[in-house]
Amino acid sequence: MDINGFTPSRRVEKNDKGYTVYVRPPQIIGTMPEVSVTLTIGQYGRYLLWRDGAQLIQDALPDLSPSEREMLMTGLTDEDFAKLAGEPDEAA
Repeated sequence: MDINGFTPSRRVEKNDKGYTVYVRPPQIIGTMPEVSVTLTIGQYGRYLLWRDGAQLIQDALPDLSPSEREMLMTGLTDEDFAKLAGEPDEAA
């Protein structure tokens, strides 16, 4: 279930290699740029299974990097996530 402002917004465009999925982080995080991941036709079919809740994303798309899967789930890049989480405590 998508809750307005708390879930990423997504749009998809077909291209010559398959599909490009564009994801913008949830509004509650603030204004952040849209990210994109290009998927083959086969990957896109598995992406749809994940979106329908049939599989965990790591099971549906094991051929994508963890960073690409995170972008599809949240719209956040590794850099965005690091900024939001803050720097790790170096004393730990």
